[in-house]
Amino acid sequence: MPDYQWKLTIIERNLLLSNWTKLMPEAQERMLEETDELMGEILLADKERLLKLLATLQNHAETNFRCKINQILSNQSCSRIKSVLELSNQTLNLSSDDLQLAYGH
Repeated sequence: MPDYQWKLTIIERNLLLSNWTKLMPEAQERMLEETDELMGEILLADKERLLKLLATLQNHAETNFRCKINQILSNQSCSRIKSVLELSNQTLNLSSDDLQLAYGH
């Protein structure tokens, strides 16, 4: 089990709409901060679950929290795009290296 699992479990539980509405605003703010910090440490499947929970909260959160939620979602979208581009570049580099080897260049 990853080290972050306990934190992820608490955050997931608190980001559920039914639990979110019961949290005090200070606790809601802390959950968003914890979520943002945790995003860099977790596996893709865990990120996807958190992003879905955040997207659900977007329409039900107060305005000041919507901005933070949008920021987290935007940051993760940019990170995903960057990862895909890096992976594509690595694949292209490998392919061109393979071609050079195949053609003796």
